[in-house]
Amino acid sequence: MATSNHWRMAGMEVPLLSTDSIEWRQLSVPSTSTYTPNNDNSIAKDFASSCAVGNPPSYFIWKTSRSKAHVLEILQLKDTPTIGLRLVFPDSLFPFAFICKSRETNVASGDCLVLYALTISGVAYAIRLKSNFDYGTSSFVPASEVLEYNIHVQPHSGTITAVAASEGCLLIGRSDGSISCFQLGILDPSTPGFVSELRDDAGFGRLWGILSRSPNLAAVVDLVVSEVNQRKLLFVLHSDGSFRVWDLLSRSKLFSHAMPVPASTGAFVRLWVGEANIVTWVIPLAMLHGQNLEVATETIYLYGLRLNVGERARLSLEPSSRRISLGEVGPIDVKLTSDKVWILKEDGFIMQELHSNDSTEGLAHCYALQENLVADLLFQSSKHSSDDLLWLAYSAFSSAEEEIAPFLSSVFFHALLSPGVHCNAVIRQTLVDYQKHFTDSEFGSFTVEGLKSEILSLIEHQGGSDSPVSILQFWKAFCARYVNNWCKYNAAYGLVMDPSTGAFVIVRNYTISLCRGLEDVEHIIYDSFENQKKYIGCELDDLGDELERNILFEFLQCVQNVSQQLGKASSTIFCESLLRTPHISFEEVVTRLLKILETGYSSSTAAILIPELGGDAALEKELSNHRNLRKFSTNMFLSFHELCHKANSWKKVLDVVESYLKFLVPHKIVLKSDEAGPFHINGSAIVHSTSQIAKVMFDSGLDICMLLSYMTSISGQLKMSYDDVSRIKVELIPMIQEITTEWHIIHYLGTTPCESHSPAIEDFSHKLSSLQIDCSGDKRLWNAKLGNFEFSLAHILLLSMQGSSGEFGKLFFSQLPNPISLVTLSRGLISWIIWGRSGKESSVFFSNSTELALILLMNNQYSATEYLLTLVDAYSRKEKSFGSLQAMDGKLALLSHLLGCCLVVQTQYGLHGPVKDRKIAEALPCFFRAASIERSSEAIQSLPPEAGWFKVDFSSSPSTAAWKLHYYQWVMQLFEQYNLSEAACQFALAALEQVDESLGTEGSTYNGNLGESVTTVKGRLWANVFKLTLDLNNYHDAYCAIISNPDEESKIICLRRFVIVLYERGAIKILCNGQLPLIGLVEKVERELAWKAARSDISAKPNPFKLLYAFEVHRHNWRRAASYIYRYSVRLRADAAVKDHQLRSFTLQERVNGLAAAINALQLVHPSYAWIDAPVDDISYDKEIYPNKKARITMPEQSLTGDSLPQKLPSYLDIEKLEKEFVLASAEYLLSLANIKWSFTGTDKSSADLIDLLVESSSYDMAFTVILKFWKGSGLKRELERVFITMALKCCPSRLGASLPGKDRKQYGLLLTSSEDEPVHDSLDAAAASQQFVGSSHWGTLEHYLDKYRASHPRLPLIVAGTLLSADSQIDLPLWLVRHFKGDRSESGFGMAGNESNPASLFRLYVDHGRHTEATNLLIEYMENLASIRPADIIHRKKPFAVWFPYTYVERLWGMLEESIQMGHRSDQCEKLKKLLHGALSSHLNLLKVESDDVKSCSS
Repeated sequence: MATSNHWRMAGMEVPLLSTDSIEWRQLSVPSTSTYTPNNDNSIAKDFASSCAVGNPPSYFIWKTSRSKAHVLEILQLKDTPTIGLRLVFPDSLFPFAFICKSRETNVASGDCLVLYALTISGVAYAIRLKSNFDYGTSSFVPASEVLEYNIHVQPHSGTITAVAASEGCLLIGRSDGSISCFQLGILDPSTPGFVSELRDDAGFGRLWGILSRSPNLAAVVDLVVSEVNQRKLLFVLHSDGSFRVWDLLSRSKLFSHAMPVPASTGAFVRLWVGEANIVTWVIPLAMLHGQNLEVATETIYLYGLRLNVGERARLSLEPSSRRISLGEVGPIDVKLTSDKVWILKEDGFIMQELHSNDSTEGLAHCYALQENLVADLLFQSSKHSSDDLLWLAYSAFSSAEEEIAPFLSSVFFHALLSPGVHCNAVIRQTLVDYQKHFTDSEFGSFTVEGLKSEILSLIEHQGGSDSPVSILQFWKAFCARYVNNWCKYNAAYGLVMDPSTGAFVIVRNYTISLCRGLEDVEHIIYDSFENQKKYIGCELDDLGDELERNILFEFLQCVQNVSQQLGKASSTIFCESLLRTPHISFEEVVTRLLKILETGYSSSTAAILIPELGGDAALEKELSNHRNLRKFSTNMFLSFHELCHKANSWKKVLDVVESYLKFLVPHKIVLKSDEAGPFHINGSAIVHSTSQIAKVMFDSGLDICMLLSYMTSISGQLKMSYDDVSRIKVELIPMIQEITTEWHIIHYLGTTPCESHSPAIEDFSHKLSSLQIDCSGDKRLWNAKLGNFEFSLAHILLLSMQGSSGEFGKLFFSQLPNPISLVTLSRGLISWIIWGRSGKESSVFFSNSTELALILLMNNQYSATEYLLTLVDAYSRKEKSFGSLQAMDGKLALLSHLLGCCLVVQTQYGLHGPVKDRKIAEALPCFFRAASIERSSEAIQSLPPEAGWFKVDFSSSPSTAAWKLHYYQWVMQLFEQYNLSEAACQFALAALEQVDESLGTEGSTYNGNLGESVTTVKGRLWANVFKLTLDLNNYHDAYCAIISNPDEESKIICLRRFVIVLYERGAIKILCNGQLPLIGLVEKVERELAWKAARSDISAKPNPFKLLYAFEVHRHNWRRAASYIYRYSVRLRADAAVKDHQLRSFTLQERVNGLAAAINALQLVHPSYAWIDAPVDDISYDKEIYPNKKARITMPEQSLTGDSLPQKLPSYLDIEKLEKEFVLASAEYLLSLANIKWSFTGTDKSSADLIDLLVESSSYDMAFTVILKFWKGSGLKRELERVFITMALKCCPSRLGASLPGKDRKQYGLLLTSSEDEPVHDSLDAAAASQQFVGSSHWGTLEHYLDKYRASHPRLPLIVAGTLLSADSQIDLPLWLVRHFKGDRSESGFGMAGNESNPASLFRLYVDHGRHTEATNLLIEYMENLASIRPADIIHRKKPFAVWFPYTYVERLWGMLEESIQMGHRSDQCEKLKKLLHGALSSHLNLLKVESDDVKSCSS
């Protein structure tokens, strides 16, 4: 204390409840009064108090603030409060409220309360409230429940200065010294007696007050109502020191006294009254004398008012009194008990004895407030603490600079989010200071990671992400603002005391706290060494004589020196190093910090920080470190020398140290296991108290460890023996390490917030929900709070604790604990965490870790469980390495088992990529290690039934191999459940390795699986391997699992599944390309592929028939390949019949390709075997889809051979039949492209209508292909003639014009027709011109195919020419067609003779169709040609029958010309033609006569 000469640390503030977790129900208070609101808020202030209602009492805490003076918040401290009431008044409130139980109980609403309140403007309220604050969706207090009264309607002489209340009575003190009593809620305001005033002339008061009564009383400054000896007394304090006591029942004054005013100026401002001592009947009083301009201190004066119990109770003031100087900071609140006074100030909470021998200042017992803890954890308690953190981080971690920055941020994040430090409102206000504004919903939705992201974004915005120094500067500024805002916005408002238990509650703006006492060791740590011998002897009775205590005090002085040298940041470095991933070992951190004690900070650290801090600052820091190091080394050497001298040997010192270390070991308390209690509000205080104690113990143990390590490093200078050094290293330091590890775990559980998970797998969520410890409403309420900042892991553990005997069981479940009881309760939690329910001594480190892990696992706290088990497992294995402890085997197995389960489950909660792979990789060795450790089966099966699926049941007593077999299968199923196939496969293979050893020969059976044989077990395991590898797309491994499976039935099932999965994943090609050696499985694979193909949709991709084709082709099974692909074509034929146009074309194309593939395959087979069996379902498909096709097959016109008998479908198909089907399918496909539907009949014969459809669609190639494939001999010629007739007709102008509209039709007609008036020899030009119109494509097509197929049928040119002339007698035959008749004259002889299509045939066509000009010209051409023969060929012309002309048709032509001349039809032209013909015939006949004569001459 600032003004106290003697003080002692007595305890600490412990967070009990955060109002952030309270659901506030806000109601507005209606008002009917008409008044002007008072804007003077000088009376309003931050104030809180409480009222006890009922028996046993329930405490209702209320508070109001200066910033929101019109709002009153009410909260009931009962069980776990989740609902609070926030009343909004129309005007600012006087800092007063009173709550009592209503005299009338409303059956509908249950128990009711009555709230008395007063506004600054003078309106008094009596409001009936529901005790459960349940007002539904209403936002107003029902008007029927509100009674208001404006006290200004009564005549008065002064303003209101003080207010108090009792049940049915509101008391108002005024500035004129008067006191009014309003029976609000008891009498109607209009009833006489509703308002009364306490006067001096009333009865009993005259005896005491007549001498001191003055006509003008000073202002009333405070009113207190207290019940003494079942009488309601009113204690009144006036500003001039006048003190009076009134009996409220009789309205009489019982006592009046003028308190002596101090010599200094000032006035009394507050009055506090304690409960009377039932033995001495002394009522403690406390009066605050306030400061003014002349007096800078405030003082509390303590008095005793004795009640003389008799026939007439009299009050008398005790002659002795005390005063307590408070300095410049006045009290926030004061509470009095019969023997103590408790004073809450802004800078501390102190307690002093009332019956101290010192009349002025007694021994002050100080309780550290939360402000100190917040500043200390955020490195704001000293100027250089944060800088020490930076230097220690660089020295302790030999890592790169980029790892230091995240480390610093992690340190501050852990501190900022720790219980008691974290406050949502303060964080929000701090972010507002950095211009970060959020709505209530936005800020309320923040998770831990979200809050971290916002702060990290601030660091980047402030430019603090460049270097560790800049990041540290940001955090220093941020934490400074946070601490300032914490002290400002979460200041203490009042103090609440529970007289029944002695518990004290500190009410803050956003939190409510209890006070705890100190542990025995804490008394030693926190007290000054001058006071230790005087005040702490009782805690160290077990240490022996006075000499040992003196040795301990000297040793602890050395410990404190080490702690000061390293700074407060050293423990933070230790904790953070243990929390990092990967962990840094305890020994490694000790070694690095020890180097700092020996040689100081390294020069490399200074060199790194020079660019950041600046040369001068870094140099100054380095010089300061060197000075401190020299001073520390000297002082420590002298202290060690004095310590050894006092103890006479180091052995004695170490004995004392070992005895002291036993005080650091967590206490063991045996708890009952019969009864479990519901969770109570005290739980939060117990958890936070436990974490505070754990932090102190951890720091203390760490400092001792550093001192002992420092002693071993300078053991030569200290002249320590080898035995002493060995004892420190082998016994004491491992002992300290175990102690600090236990306290670190406790602190970790108490400060780490619970995680809130949404399980990724619904089945597992259902399983976990069925594994709750109980199904009580308190547990369900607790589960709803998981994920909140203020709820740590220890809260979950606390819920699992059982009731115990004595004070622990009573306080934990019923009342608020006093400071000593809270420590006792914390010891119970600590004992349960470390030692378990029984508290049994165990040689195994942290024997209760498995029980804790199960509780955390069943509450989805997987990260915490992993950390706990990893830490315990590492230490346990290290402990086992020092000695072969058989007790460790079972524990290590159980730890490994649970750790593996924890790691596996974590993979399902949002982990991806490398993090998930790392969890799986860490889980694998855990399970293998658990199975390999001796006696692991007993340990794992010993898990309690509530462990659920974590327990492995194996009813029989198997051998080690049988246990491993069963365990590996269990782990395999666990991994498989979470779709971790790769890991599951490893355990399936591991189980296979145990089968032979555990089950013996092939004939033996496995009793654990209902008599399964070795083959069955292996088959099941290989089937699991197959499934898992198949899930991983490791097809080669999956196939190896199939061929390794000794169970034939299982092998076939796996093979079928293999084919199906490969097909579904599009990877079936590996079966067809020879990647897998299908030795002995070819037929089975083929059968499975065929089974799949027969039951698959024909449009599936990849197509199973094609896969079968590829499968057989790869193995050169050409006939099988052709058979499967033909089946595919048959399926396609049936499918095409029901498809629409677009899909039908695609299907037909696939069918054509399939038939081609079948033909190609059979062509690779010897001709004798080039056939396949016709599919059995071929006919069925036709019957089903084409029921009317069979009759058409037997129609005569469909038969090419003229056979009218129906043909039976053959049972085999050779290449010829497949080729015919291929041709027909191709024709059908081409027709489908032209949107012409024609269906294949399934026979090997084609119909004439197919040819017509092909020609009509201009598919000439296919038409001729069909003709050549299906017709022979005369039938072939007939079909060719029919096709060319159709093609020739397409070239006719009349046919073309009929399909052309209007003007175009006329134009094409003019181009293609000729006139008799045109010159005779212009017909060829006209024929050439005919190629320029649209129909020219028909002429070209006709020319192309006539050239191509003339050899097959020489008469085709004649058929074409005759068709053209028949269709249009005036048409000009194209030159290329004429040339077909004329042929090669060098080979055709002389005259017009030749094959079927010769010049004579053309001449006859001209004559028959009246083409006189063309016929005349053709005849003249050939006659002139005969006459103009070369001399060398004359001899050939003279042969018999060498020259031939169609003389009959020449004669007919002559007659037709004469007939035309006689009829006058084109007589001129015919006359010319006749003359030309006459001349030509004359010349020709003369030539023939000469030739005949020559022949005769030669013959004679």
